[in-house]
Order: sequence, then C-alpha cells, then structure tokens
Amino acid sequence: MQTYGGHGYVVDHGMEQLVRDVRIALIYEGTNGVQALDLVGRKMPANLGRSLRRFFHPVAAFIESHNEDPDIGALVAPFAKAFGALQLATGFIAQKSLNDPEEAGAASADYLRMFGLVALGFMWVRMAKVAADKQPGAAGEDAAFYKAKRATATFFIERILPQVGGLLYAIKAGKASMMALEEAAF
Repeated sequence: MQTYGGHGYVVDHGMEQLVRDVRIALIYEGTNGVQALDLVGRKMPANLGRSLRRFFHPVAAFIESHNEDPDIGALVAPFAKAFGALQLATGFIAQKSLNDPEEAGAASADYLRMFGLVALGFMWVRMAKVAADKQPGAAGEDAAFYKAKRATATFFIERILPQVGGLLYAIKAGKASMMALEEAAF
C-alpha cells in the first residue's frame, strides 16, 4: 500500500482489496488463542495422543531415513533437534495438564507456534531434498530455482527454526508467572 501511495486505493491494481481482506485474516478460522487452546485441550488428548502420531510418525521416519543424507543431512540434524523439542513439549504439557488444565492453557500459544515452526521445517527439509535430487540435471532457470529453494530451506532451518528452543523454555516455565496477576489487574 505504501509503495503504491495514493494509487493503492484505486481498484486498478488490486491492492485495495488485499488491504481490506488482510484485516479479517485473523478471524477467518478463529483467533490464534482459540486454536491454541483447541490444540492442547482437544487435539492433543484425543485418542490418547494418537491424533498427533499422524504427524509425528512420518516426521520421525523422514529424519531416520535422511539424517545421513549427504545432500540434506546438514539440514536434517537441526530439524531433528527441533522435532525432539516438540516431542519434549508435548510430553511435558500432557503430563502437567493431567493435574492442572491451566498448565496446558498457559503453554498453548507457545506450543501452537512451536508446532507450526516444526511443521514448516518439515516442509522445508522435504523441499530441500526434492531440490537436491533435481538440481544436478537442471539447467538455466530450473537450476536457479532449485538452488534458491535449497538456500531458503537453509535460511529457515538456521535462522527461524531455532526459535523452537526458546518456546520450549517458555513452555517449561509453567503457568506461575502467567497466573500471578489478579483478574482485576486486567
């Protein structure tokens, strides 16, 4: 919008539609907080955690089969570490929430973000593998595309995915600091 200046409000470019639509994006599927509470309150305990296994098992299998891969092994190792942190957080939340549901609620937003980062990391290492397989026979624009895909995957794994570690620490901190304020303070 700022790039277009006053022309951003004109229908010719379509920018005005994007500006209007983006405002509702946070509400389309509910707020992040509601989604986070649903994840830890209903999805995680559903079927004794079997629902999460539909994600965890393919990820674990991918890590197992690609962690020595000469093309992407350097990406799989830090991804495996982040996935391990997600598994630790899952167990921690499941254990704590058995005695106190507020513990799950306190961890929910951080857990949702952690889960999202690990899921994106999984997609990036898979894309890096496809790019690594196709890059040797590629030429011209295709070669540049696969090179860029691998560079972007590396950026995500090295610069964005490490946030998972901080989220794990926040989750393990528990509810105490979050629940310390009286309701009247809000």
